[in-house]
Amino acid sequence: MNGQITRNPKLAWREVDGEMVIISPEDSHVHELNETASLVWKHAEGKTLDELVEKISAEYEVARETARADLEELLAALGEKQLMFVSPEAKG
Repeated sequence: MNGQITRNPKLAWREVDGEMVIISPEDSHVHELNETASLVWKHAEGKTLDELVEKISAEYEVARETARADLEELLAALGEKQLMFVSPEAKG
């Protein structure tokens, strides 16, 4: 998995005290992201998973393998909630 990451363009969001608050206008559901998920939200748009792994690994001083596993889990959870998506990898 290393496709491009995108936010759901239908969502409204704002940063409050360093954490993201996301509102789905379709059902008025509010999502509050923790510090790490907020960092991912701010920096993931248009990036690949590999690029984001490098950012998180450096920011939190964790091994790339740990950062990748945690990011894959987080992006899967955000995807289930229709907040962020990872496009399929382009075949070269």
